[in-house]
This record gives sequence, C-alpha cells and structure tokens, in this order.
Amino acid sequence: MNPNLESVISAFAGSAALTSLFIILALIGTLNPYHRPAIPMLGASTIILASTYLFAKTVGIPADSVALRMTMSEGVLALLDILPIVFLMSTFMFLKASLRKRPEDPLLALLESEPGPK
Repeated sequence: MNPNLESVISAFAGSAALTSLFIILALIGTLNPYHRPAIPMLGASTIILASTYLFAKTVGIPADSVALRMTMSEGVLALLDILPIVFLMSTFMFLKASLRKRPEDPLLALLESEPGPK
C-alpha cells in the first residue's frame, strides 16, 4: 500500500476514534433523567471499533487494545499536525476583526445630540 495513503487512512481513523471518544465523554457528562444517550453512545462506540479495526488492518497488527491505543495516539498526532493551520486562521480572523472600522451608529449620534437632564 502507498505510504501516503496509509498515513491518511491512519490519521482519519485516529481522528474519528478520538472525536467519538470526546462525544462519549460529553454524553456521560450531560446525563439527566430526560436524556436518552443509548443510540448516540452505541454509534460513537461503533465508530471507535470500526476505526480501530481499519487502523489495525492498515498497519498490519491485531485489532486489540494496543491497536486502540495506537489509533487514539494517531488521532492526537493528526490533530497536532493541523494545529498550526488553525492558529494561523484564527490569528487572521482576529486581526481582521480588530482592524475593521465600525459603522456609524445613528442611535449614538442621536444620543450625543440631545441635551442631558437639567
């Protein structure tokens, strides 16, 4: 298999598994009597297991707890790889928001033109 394709598959599988783990943790953290988390929890668990299986078959290792750990760590590394792009985009958006000129507000002009109470 192409090493670049293998890297993309492992990064995708790891990110999907890590995101599903975060969803499971969020579902556990927001439990209340009116909340029915069974179906989302089952879906997230299925994604974690499928991602682990895909990663294990891509790398050529047995699909066990070691593969699950490697899948999660590959997801963390994939997210760390795109972090500079996220920082660059957020810096650009903050600069764009900071340097733009605010539009004239007619209500503020009306407030400044009225005399105050005497």
